[in-house]
Amino acid sequence: MGRFGKGKIIAMLDRGDEWQVAYVIPKGGYQQLRAAGLEELKKSVVEVVPEFQQRIQNLHDWSQIAFLSVESSRVKRWYRPRLLLIGDAAHIMSPVGGVGINYAIQDAVVAANVLSKPLKIRQVQLSDLAKVQRQRELPTRIIQAFQTFIQKRVFAPVLTSNRTFVPPAFLRLPILGDLPGRLIALGVFPVHVKT
Repeated sequence: MGRFGKGKIIAMLDRGDEWQVAYVIPKGGYQQLRAAGLEELKKSVVEVVPEFQQRIQNLHDWSQIAFLSVESSRVKRWYRPRLLLIGDAAHIMSPVGGVGINYAIQDAVVAANVLSKPLKIRQVQLSDLAKVQRQRELPTRIIQAFQTFIQKRVFAPVLTSNRTFVPPAFLRLPILGDLPGRLIALGVFPVHVKT
């Protein structure tokens, strides 16, 4: 669940006995946030999520807050003899859309599909490892480009405006339907375990 508005982006995740809250700030804005003080941060959250008025009082000091620097990158080569990188080891995903775990699992599924037979006969070749990267690199590049696009075309304008958030026209096109949600949930090319 997320809220946009008044120059703020806040995402909330109910973990049952606690809430995890992401308060998005512009790149390089952490020191300014700290300088404004914890009470100002709490007030800012409540402006966008008024139902958190009571919950936010459980925030007592900065040690309860973790700063996450957003990064999105890939290594050029995911493999070498006897080593295959997948998930965050191969490609760091932006938190936009929360796809990191999905892509790590998809990497593992493709790796299992490609490597299960060579592993059984103890004959894993570099070409087998390269095949995993070939199958997973394009979907990773596409979703990272999508994340960057959303950061620049949706998040950045929200963070620099005090107006009410109105989704960009392209996000309101009926033709898109649930495409962005499917792209985030299932990936560019959904993968399945081969038995």
